Amino acid sequence: MIEAALSDHLSLLLLFAALALLAGGPAWWLGRRYAVSPSVAVAATTSGALALAATLYRLQPQAPASRVCTVQRDLLGSLLAPQGLLNIALFLPLAFFPTLLTRRPLPVFAACTVLSGAIEVTQALTPGMGRACDAGDLAANALGALAGCAAGYAWCRTASRPGADGARPLRRRADIRLTSVIAAAGAGVLAAVALPTLLITVSDVSDGHRADPEQTKAAAAVAREFFGDAATAENVQYTPGSHGQPGRLEIATRSGSLVLDWPSREVRSGRLAAVEPDRPGAPALADGVVREAASAFARIHFPWAPPADTTQVTAAGGPDSQAKLVSWRLRVDGVLMPMRLDVIVGGDQRILAFSAADIAAPRLPKPVVTKEEAQRKAAAAHPGAEVTSSELIAKQDAQGAWHVCWITSLASAAPAGGPAGPAAGARAESGAGMRAVTLDAVTGLSFRGADLAPASG
Repeated sequence: MIEAALSDHLSLLLLFAALALLAGGPAWWLGRRYAVSPSVAVAATTSGALALAATLYRLQPQAPASRVCTVQRDLLGSLLAPQGLLNIALFLPLAFFPTLLTRRPLPVFAACTVLSGAIEVTQALTPGMGRACDAGDLAANALGALAGCAAGYAWCRTASRPGADGARPLRRRADIRLTSVIAAAGAGVLAAVALPTLLITVSDVSDGHRADPEQTKAAAAVAREFFGDAATAENVQYTPGSHGQPGRLEIATRSGSLVLDWPSREVRSGRLAAVEPDRPGAPALADGVVREAASAFARIHFPWAPPADTTQVTAAGGPDSQAKLVSWRLRVDGVLMPMRLDVIVGGDQRILAFSAADIAAPRLPKPVVTKEEAQRKAAAAHPGAEVTSSELIAKQDAQGAWHVCWITSLASAAPAGGPAGPAAGARAESGAGMRAVTLDAVTGLSFRGADLAPASG
């Protein structure tokens, strides 16, 4: 959050300077009027201006609201990361100087924590922020506020200045009551706003590993490629592969995420923007327009993709969205190859997400099992189910060997005595009772990925 905001944004520094000047004069006057240190009052307002400017500055005016908040399981790791340390440093003076002014560390800590929560929710719900709502940021901000309040408390206890002996005690029941009110009211308001509107996700970074310098450098390069020269990789996690499979490098930026294979550095998928409902009455995008937008994206990032006339355009994003999915597929002698590219285009012709696999077409034996034989075996394995489709595809087993296989889809019939007609059809379309049978098209054996076994029936 802070690391991204402080890099390459001159207008952010100008905004901070303007806020500090606007608040500094009144703070100086109020300090002199109420017999508190004017310099401390100015420092308190300046630290507040810095926190607001750094956290609420709009980084990407065209970015939609993310409406997602991430909860980090590896809380210690997020606190010790550069991003976490910057957040701690930002909130330390924000709590330190108000503690000096009010000599009430507990209410100041509660107010700073509630402010941090409000900032995270605002970042997730406000379009154009280009920020990520992260519980790790909230924890780092709270830790910085705690350190600032503790430092302010220690300063008030040890400082010797005129009038200090007659100052209000640092710990009172009134302070505890005020702290409870601030915490309860703030948590209630934030929960009422965030729970109905935000998607809370858990990031299990404990399964991953911190990226090494080479991986971090590669992540920064690919983030700039897909999100622009000003983009930064805020969080990079590496998960090693197993059973000879490549590792996975997960990259989070201010406005989206990317996944790379490692060490090949092949980009596998990405979320570039959020899918949002389109404006009422907005004209529907023609398939040709969507295809051209996706093809232009593919020519830049995936030049290996087949020609655009091999694509298929389908609806995506739900009934309230005009987003469409453009899919590239390759067939050789009627066999669907493992190469694939899927690009989701939004109603405003922006690229929302993609998935890619640049896999060379393997050399396969000619099929022996016919489509009718594959369907008959599948139907025999699941009595009462209805065959809906069959597809001839290239499939890889756990040892890395390629096979040509029949994938036959079946739909379960309505239960005996149960309702038929439209309701039963709705259940079948929803995916309930749907199953698939995969047979090796050469041997006729059932394909389970790890091995081949005789098919039932």
